Amino acid sequence: MQQETVFADLFKRLAQIEEIDMRVALVCEQLETLSVEQALEFVAGAYRVAALGGGDAQLVFLALGWALFEPRLALRRAELGAEAKNAELHHLADFLVLPNPDEAGDMKRRIPDFGRGRPLTLGERKSLARTHDRNLIQRVVRDPHPDVVRILLDNPSLTEEDVVRICAMRPNEPGVLQAVYRHRRWVVRYRPRNAIVRNPDCPLDTALLLVPLLRPGELKEAAMASGLAPPLRLSCRSIVELREARS
Repeated sequence: MQQETVFADLFKRLAQIEEIDMRVALVCEQLETLSVEQALEFVAGAYRVAALGGGDAQLVFLALGWALFEPRLALRRAELGAEAKNAELHHLADFLVLPNPDEAGDMKRRIPDFGRGRPLTLGERKSLARTHDRNLIQRVVRDPHPDVVRILLDNPSLTEEDVVRICAMRPNEPGVLQAVYRHRRWVVRYRPRNAIVRNPDCPLDTALLLVPLLRPGELKEAAMASGLAPPLRLSCRSIVELREARS
């Protein structure tokens, strides 16, 4: 039986849960209680049906991606990554295996000028991230610190256009792009997803977790984007071919 049918009923039940945090918690529970082999089948099935454009599975796969970053799943994620590598399921291993952390270094972007005549402290910038002043928000979106961006993403005055700008900035901080990916409000929208994937500074595992959720035109453009990592372009191309073969 194909992977997309084995878990079809489960995908449907999970997708019908409107509360996103509850859906993520139940996906965590599935990955924890299944054997490693069954859990990898669950991941593979969700990936394949999401790649084919199945709405239920795309909702589940998005929750699965968030679940993989939960501390409670750190060991299970490592086990799944090792199992995927042993089974030569490289399209899964590429996002299940945690990338080697880069050595800490200086931020790639400068702290924006807030017109105070001096650099603002991190605490001051966090406070400004809560502002409803659109002029200030236009400056805060350029802040390179993930902690500032996390606060800004909860700001009700922030717009989708602002979020796309945050994701499209180059150079960018990996932590900033991951903050947007992990935010329940914004990454459910197509334009921020695409902007994250298309940014070369996005961590590979994060970008790959979004690829099955892209629209056909976005996939084709990313597959041809020379600035993106080869595994990312290959993943986009493979999903384009999978969808065309199924149509």
